[in-house]
Amino acid sequence: MLKSKEAYEFICKGINRKDKFDEFETIFGQHKNDTTEDTVNIKKVKQRDNDGDIKRFAANFYKASIVNYKGYIQGTSQADKNRYSEVIASTLLSKNLLKTWADLKPVRSNHFDTNHSPSEIVDMKKLQDTNRKEEILAKLLFYQREVDGLGYIFDYQTPLKATQNDSYGKIDLLGYNTDDECYSVIELKYRPSGSEETLLRCVLEAYTYYKLLDLKQIKSDVDHAGIKALKKELPKYKHTDKAELVILFDEKSCTDDDGGAETNLLLRIDPVAVDKPNYPSKTVVSQQYKECKELKDLSKRNQLRSLCENILKQEPELKQIRFVVLQAQKVSKAPYKNKVDNWSENLDRLYRAETLLTISK
Repeated sequence: MLKSKEAYEFICKGINRKDKFDEFETIFGQHKNDTTEDTVNIKKVKQRDNDGDIKRFAANFYKASIVNYKGYIQGTSQADKNRYSEVIASTLLSKNLLKTWADLKPVRSNHFDTNHSPSEIVDMKKLQDTNRKEEILAKLLFYQREVDGLGYIFDYQTPLKATQNDSYGKIDLLGYNTDDECYSVIELKYRPSGSEETLLRCVLEAYTYYKLLDLKQIKSDVDHAGIKALKKELPKYKHTDKAELVILFDEKSCTDDDGGAETNLLLRIDPVAVDKPNYPSKTVVSQQYKECKELKDLSKRNQLRSLCENILKQEPELKQIRFVVLQAQKVSKAPYKNKVDNWSENLDRLYRAETLLTISK
């Protein structure tokens, strides 16, 4: 059976970057020269939740630095087919490595024991004390609850790991798409200076998290305020096993002169001067927005599109992959439904979303 280090080596060779194989231990927690006996011992200690070594490749590959490379493979022409992300996507398919994700299983018995509540009282000053702006934005979307063009948000930072030793992260947002009657596993990408992560990383991260999420727990959990509100407040809601992956991102981060006052997703980014908006030093278009515009062109990023299509073929309950741009609501349709201390619509926004591209079965 193929081992995780062999799978990673295939990718490194495919992009002509054998030097990146040295990152194997850091990414997958295994020495690249491990013996079979060593591998068995490591599996016993670090991967009790997995049946095979190859699952570590699927669970951790999106973290590899090469997944976030934006340029072209060294020594090749600067053609779309020679982009790092295109060759990596092609190798995942041609070497049948995408199949390894099919064996990932949820390991956490209760994703919703976090006491997250959409009606909790929030102090914006305290919320802004962290530098994790993506997390702040996720919470604001959760507190808003219904986001036009996106859906109903009923949880944020949903945990996936069973023990502290697990390498799994958290799902940024969980929502319900009323129009398509499916749950949304939402991967949010945001930085005040412009997010630089590739769509390849975004898609693989969202897919990995989807595989590690037990959707059935939504139906049975009655103690989670967000799920209770979901069941109560949406007249069209009904439990389903269907889901979608949503890659949610900003179009661009603008200076004040470029219209940032109207378009930037977060303005209160300085917890010291909470009443003064803080703008980036230059306008930056996000990497996800640039790549999504190319992905809409059928002559570009063919392998990334093919990867998305094959993910959908592989998952019978996955309906679609949506690429969505998040926007500040220029005219507030309604205030937050909960009490938010120190909240100002001039600094902390309501939001809407626009789907740029949907890849479906």
